[in-house]
Amino acid sequence: MRRGKALSIIGFVLALAFMVGAGFAEARERCPENFVFLVDQSGSMYMHSENKELKMGVAKQVLLEINDLIPQADYNSALQLMAPVREVYPPARYDRSEMGRALKSIKDEQEIFGRLTPMGPGIMSLDPVLARMRGNTDIILVSDGMANLGPDPVGEARALYSKYPDVCIHIISLADAGDTKGKAILQAINRMNTCSIMVDGFALAKDQAALAQFVADVFCTPKKVEKPAVKEEVLILRGIQFDFDKYDIKPEWSVVLQEGVQILQKRPNMKVIIEGHCDGMGSIEYNQRLSERRARAVYDYFVARGIKPYRLQTIGYGKSRPKADNTTEEGRAINRRVELKVVD
Repeated sequence: MRRGKALSIIGFVLALAFMVGAGFAEARERCPENFVFLVDQSGSMYMHSENKELKMGVAKQVLLEINDLIPQADYNSALQLMAPVREVYPPARYDRSEMGRALKSIKDEQEIFGRLTPMGPGIMSLDPVLARMRGNTDIILVSDGMANLGPDPVGEARALYSKYPDVCIHIISLADAGDTKGKAILQAINRMNTCSIMVDGFALAKDQAALAQFVADVFCTPKKVEKPAVKEEVLILRGIQFDFDKYDIKPEWSVVLQEGVQILQKRPNMKVIIEGHCDGMGSIEYNQRLSERRARAVYDYFVARGIKPYRLQTIGYGKSRPKADNTTEEGRAINRRVELKVVD
């Protein structure tokens, strides 16, 4: 961590979330209300892979099989091509048969030479599509990563995440084994959000079990439940800033903590564990101590305002439980946080 920099926990509200699941780390399963297939149709996608497979042929096979496996639900969906951009299935209620016809309409053969890959503009071409969707939206990007025209696709993906925080970009990679640049671009987009799943398209085409697992992971295919789900409540404190190596709470953040006090006062039987978390900067030992101090600072604040100590426990997790990608400033900001988990 850099000396003199404030360690901030993003946002300015106290949120009460009801989580369902076995534990906090898996408390909320992200499921889409909408999905978009974004398919690269540039010249390189009509080349053969090192295994002599036509990339677009593999892409169509995989997408058609995914379409057959998507669980029945009230999705909104779309299919868009890039390089050049073409809307094949405009945003509408998902219809398996119509989507299948749209996928089959993707050309099996196109010119290769002179058809570069403006991948960045292709990603941002989804802006008007996403603007028409509400709720969690999954983008399934199918590409070999050969971006060679226009703005940086990694930067454009980051801008898309910034504008549409409910979006998650999954990647079906058709990059050649020796194409380090294409792989690096796709991996950078994948690392941008912990919700993102990246798979190898060639492997997926040959492994039905892997294909089914990908669909289950992306679309939240219902899993067999052996026990009733346990309801767990989590209070997330946002907006608190700590100076470097400090754990005292500044007066300007008392309004946020006071909301937590009011909730605890209204529910006198509620007990909570105060969890401190850090981003990935700095040593494990330093972040462990810092996370414990943050948790203790909130504990002291609550006790000073009449909350009984027996209702509060503290624990620091250091940087061991990130919620977002620690390689980006946005992700690190999300990871610097304090959470209150209700235990009784």
